[in-house]
Amino acid sequence: MTAASMVLLALALAAQGQAAEPTPTPDVFQPDPSWKPLGPSLWFDPKTRTLILRARVVLREGPLEHLLCLKATKEHEAILATSASPRQIHAGLLLTGAEPGKPVQFLPKFTPPTGAAIAIELVWDVAGKSHRADARDWVFDERKKAPLAIDWVFAGSELIPDPNSKQPYYAADDGDLITVANFSSAILDLPFASTANDADRSFIARTEVIPARGTGVTMIFRPRPRPASKP
Repeated sequence: MTAASMVLLALALAAQGQAAEPTPTPDVFQPDPSWKPLGPSLWFDPKTRTLILRARVVLREGPLEHLLCLKATKEHEAILATSASPRQIHAGLLLTGAEPGKPVQFLPKFTPPTGAAIAIELVWDVAGKSHRADARDWVFDERKKAPLAIDWVFAGSELIPDPNSKQPYYAADDGDLITVANFSSAILDLPFASTANDADRSFIARTEVIPARGTGVTMIFRPRPRPASKP
């Protein structure tokens, strides 16, 4: 057998051991007429005080740094990508009543991000059937051998002075929208230490529950009710 034949045989055997990539369902999404448009792919529902965002699945397996990134930025490490404006996402979260906290700080000592806990529901269609999931179910913690169990918090990213334009630069415009690794630029971040170092990253995409790449997904954001204080 020639070397070329051996390579072709190895590729064929590898393909047999891989599951076929599922086909996305055609997108039939239509926003509710009662929703207030906030920009591309983004609405606010005044009745339920929820933020609605449209995104697409861009990654189904492998290590993660993001649940959601801005389109054409960090799709190689995010499950979902959106064309919604980061600034408008921030403004929409404010409309829900969520209070922003502070982004992660690394110096002079590590301080985890803070802010209102945000519940995120995902809605998508497969072959005419609607599906719903808690966004945390799409993220798997390899250390705990379980899906993510802690809510993201509204850290709010940060404004960075621009000496040239004299206008503050909103750091989330670089693409860090909802992260599972701590970034001071993230709008939503996890409220504990989570590194982006390749050797230490613990979160991966939970492939078996994520629909096909290209699937349109509606993300619904609402502040998580605060636990009742003990008397």
